[in-house]
Amino acid sequence: MADESQRPIVVKKIKKGGHGHHGGAWKIAYADFVTAMMAFFLLMWLLGRLPRAP
Repeated sequence: MADESQRPIVVKKIKKGGHGHHGGAWKIAYADFVTAMMAFFLLMWLLGRLPRAP
């Protein structure tokens, strides 16, 4: 019985949650897509405004 009183006490902690940083990558991808589309349409608009050579 003396050995049981000197055994270390093990406390198991259960991690709850862990869903703090999910779902943010789509914002970066969407911002990249919108920026690329803006650059594309700006280029098309500028090319459409150039005078045509005869």
